[in-house]
Amino acid sequence: MANETPETNGPQEQGKTPEETASEAKAAPAGGGGNAPADPSRRAFFKRVAIGGGAALAGGGLTYAGTQAAIRGRAIDNMDAAIQTDETFKPMDQRDLIFTQALSPVISKKHPERDAQYSKLNNKKFNFHEGAKTFEHAVPFDNSKTGFTQLDKAIHHAAWYPLDLSESHSMAFAQPNTRMFPWDQSDVEKEQYEFPSKEAAAHAIKSAARVWGASRCGITRRDKRWDYDPLYDVLKGRTLSWEKDFPFEPKTVIVIAIAMDYDALATAPAWTAESTIGHGYVVMAQIASQMAKFIRGLGYHAVGAGNDLGNSVAYAVAAGLGEGGRHAQLIVPGIGPRVRLCKVYTDLEFVEYDQPHDWGIAKFCLSCGECAKACPSKALPFVEEKDSGFGFQPTYEFSDEPGYTWNNHTGVLKFHTDAKRCFNFWIENDSACGNCAAACTFNEPDYWHHWFTMGMSTVAPGFLHSLMSKMHPLFGYGETGDPHKVDKFWKTGKGMRVNPKMLNNVSTAGYT
Repeated sequence: MANETPETNGPQEQGKTPEETASEAKAAPAGGGGNAPADPSRRAFFKRVAIGGGAALAGGGLTYAGTQAAIRGRAIDNMDAAIQTDETFKPMDQRDLIFTQALSPVISKKHPERDAQYSKLNNKKFNFHEGAKTFEHAVPFDNSKTGFTQLDKAIHHAAWYPLDLSESHSMAFAQPNTRMFPWDQSDVEKEQYEFPSKEAAAHAIKSAARVWGASRCGITRRDKRWDYDPLYDVLKGRTLSWEKDFPFEPKTVIVIAIAMDYDALATAPAWTAESTIGHGYVVMAQIASQMAKFIRGLGYHAVGAGNDLGNSVAYAVAAGLGEGGRHAQLIVPGIGPRVRLCKVYTDLEFVEYDQPHDWGIAKFCLSCGECAKACPSKALPFVEEKDSGFGFQPTYEFSDEPGYTWNNHTGVLKFHTDAKRCFNFWIENDSACGNCAAACTFNEPDYWHHWFTMGMSTVAPGFLHSLMSKMHPLFGYGETGDPHKVDKFWKTGKGMRVNPKMLNNVSTAGYT
């Protein structure tokens, strides 16, 4: 699956409209204000800016506050304001996810009108369930077509193989209670470990996440708004209740982000991109299952989750990891949308919770639209649409047709996408896509000018956002469907015997 997994449909998380947050950021720099940064991660950021962007900062006056915001973001105190809903909102029924319609023969048979309406409006015969049956195994490799050769097919399937071995591949399609994410709580220690403080508990959890390979980790309160309700067991065709079937009442959700490989994702929509997408899911399963076991070893109940149980983007926003973008994915400052998300639900509540933050990303997305241009299925809202596609209800093509938005989480202020078209392209491509994440202006390597752009985002006016997004492809970033990027990927292993560039060695990042 690519990072734009159709079921995600994450909320657009500002506490206020994007226009309001920009003016507030000028008046109230995030991160507590102050002088030069004292901690190493902030020093590293300023080193990047100073080397290449000092003159631009001085000449353009695009503010110290902007660079502060790039690192910390502006904290949002009111959780309800961080993710706005209207009177039409209700929790997402898992039976209405695009993945459930595609994988469940029961739901597919119950709702044939969904296939019929989609086929009629899009002038093609398409059945979500029938397409899913052969997904990733329908199209033979072609050694004359770069990105779709035997080499690319082999790394695609190999990336997912650990989940196949553990019979947990279905967790990518929101299947709950898999072998990697069991609901069984029989191994919970009888004695509960007592942390000296809530801060110590949070530090312990995040330290464990770091050593296991997390790129980011945040902790938030369980919010029933973002839980799928009811839950649905796709494999057994059974509706599940939080009250009757889930093994305990969660109080806290730990959210973990795992960065994917830049060069691999840049090959999208080639099969080569699945090398990092599939591996991202494997690491999701690894870290979330380890974290759940860790929490149970401390005497508390815990269940790991991938795309199941709840909306990962919403919970990541609440945990302060990033913001939702036009492509309905989480955009993490410094990484972009190139992340996979996993969660751990637990009844441990003696812990310091993180706050949602605003980096001006949603405001930037209003003027950008590079992801929508790159989408081969035209599943994303365009800048030219009403309110730039940002609202409580979908604005994409056919969204005004009765019943067509059955898979959308309406009533949430965000950019709504047509996951039906997205999934349709996956079936045709015999692989996930990834174009929108690869094309995103925030998906860039760790160079000074990209951090400078991030720093400018909070305080720059809309016309500069538009200019910045146009400069992105001019410098060679974000172009999708480029066979040269596939060739480049297959050479990225050069020198790995001694690894002089310290590729993948990220544990000390920010401390140089």
